[in-house]
Amino acid sequence: MVRLPNIPLIVLILVLGYVFFSTFSGQTGFAAAGCSGNSVLELTPSQVQVNEPITAKVSGLSNCLGQKIILKEGSDLCNGQIVKSYICNRPDCNTKTIFYKGHPKTYSITACVDKDNDGYLIEQGERSTSVLTVTSLPDFKIDSIKYSITPKDGYSFYPLVTVSNIGVAGSIGVDVKFEVLTKDGARLKTVYEKIFLDVALPASKVVALDLRQMTLSKGDYIVKVQIDYIDYIVENNEQNNVLQQNLLVR
Repeated sequence: MVRLPNIPLIVLILVLGYVFFSTFSGQTGFAAAGCSGNSVLELTPSQVQVNEPITAKVSGLSNCLGQKIILKEGSDLCNGQIVKSYICNRPDCNTKTIFYKGHPKTYSITACVDKDNDGYLIEQGERSTSVLTVTSLPDFKIDSIKYSITPKDGYSFYPLVTVSNIGVAGSIGVDVKFEVLTKDGARLKTVYEKIFLDVALPASKVVALDLRQMTLSKGDYIVKVQIDYIDYIVENNEQNNVLQQNLLVR
């Protein structure tokens, strides 16, 4: 009489073997045989302020469950200082890790993947390099333009404008221009303007501009606020220095 194989026992052994392999590879960096592909390192964002989070993702690999990924700086030959290391928890290694840099400069970051575990990183696709720029700059921003009451024909109101510095470096003085404009045919005509010189804006500071009471007659207006309008100070982001909105007075 032929004895049938014990199928449940075989299945149990296979499951236990897979769990052991996953745990062992996750702890040691032992990768499955046949890890292949060309690693591609992506850093997001590629320009940050000091101590802001940087997301690193390596893609382009396959069959690399348990493979160790090492991020190094200073050389595309993987002989620089270690920035971060982690173990692939999926075959394509397409997962993310976060690191920080506390010194402003331009870095060369390389993802090092010893796909065949031979101790060398000379095979194609085992190294991928990206450039990271870390800055320590102010970042001026127009937060809001509001009014003490809804502006109406012949009624006085106060413009309420706040500006801030969302960067990591402060400024002892930045110029701010407040304007009210109206259309004069095809052109814009300034009906009111005030310039604030040397507004002190330390890092993370919010400042309310001291604007006087004003009165407008009926019409369509544009209220415009510009900070560092002569573009004198280098910032982390130069695209948030102007805010304008339409104002309808009836």
